[in-house]
Amino acid sequence: MTPVINVSGKSVHLPTNVFNKFGYNIEFDKSGVYEDYIIDYSALAAHIVALHKAARNAGFDLWRVIFAPELQPELFKTRYASYLRENIQFSRRKSWVRHDEHYHIDFAAPCMSM
Repeated sequence: MTPVINVSGKSVHLPTNVFNKFGYNIEFDKSGVYEDYIIDYSALAAHIVALHKAARNAGFDLWRVIFAPELQPELFKTRYASYLRENIQFSRRKSWVRHDEHYHIDFAAPCMSM
């Protein structure tokens, strides 16, 4: 799930349940806000950086990050901006289902023979 903070700035869990289709009915606006929840872009960027570094340490890489293109610019306003620009490929096109309340990390890892 996309990390969020509440209006007080506290990190909280984004509530997902059967009534909001486990988050798929949650729609963040262009400012990254949904009701009383705000996307924590710093936490999201830190997670992406940590996954990239862990993948590299294991001999793999990240192929791409799928996250709503209209929300991506805020990631580049965090302290991780230069690292993200230099090392991470983000999806440029909208996906068939919006990736705002969640995101995908595709890894570049070769298949191993059985």
